[in-house]
Amino acid sequence: MATATAAAKARRASAATLADRLYSEQRGHLLAIARRNSDCAEDAEEALQDAFALFIDHYDPTSNAPPLAWLTLTLKRRCWALYRRQRMRAVAGRQSSTEELRDPRRPTEELVEITETVATVRLQLAGLKPAELEALSLLALGYSYREIAQLTEWTYTKVNRCITEGRAALRRAQSPGG
Repeated sequence: MATATAAAKARRASAATLADRLYSEQRGHLLAIARRNSDCAEDAEEALQDAFALFIDHYDPTSNAPPLAWLTLTLKRRCWALYRRQRMRAVAGRQSSTEELRDPRRPTEELVEITETVATVRLQLAGLKPAELEALSLLALGYSYREIAQLTEWTYTKVNRCITEGRAALRRAQSPGG
């Protein structure tokens, strides 16, 4: 056990040395990649820092993986994950209102029905736990269980549980006796 810990520390120290060299030699190149894959400069810088932290924690210098390629791929994935998380929050935070639904060609009865439906759905969603709501929102946006686990940094089991329990809660809320 102590040998494994010592080996892990040695691997991490070697990766940190390599990261230091890559940062000083390739920072400009990597930041340009991050900016092309991010919405803004702050997100690009955050993704770059995250990628280097992941590099130090997970890269194995004894493997055949080229370090710059490993870091570049990790950087792009971090950029994309930040973008997806922000997009999901923006969609979840967007509030539909009757003003958005108002159309002079629609009859008033239809608008009333739509407004009541929106209010009912909001009440049903308000009854969910935050994790259930987040998981179901990501699922509705088209993410797979594995992608949701990566985005939220949850285990696959937690994602499955949140979706299953969230669906059950919605079914209970929709039932006449619920």
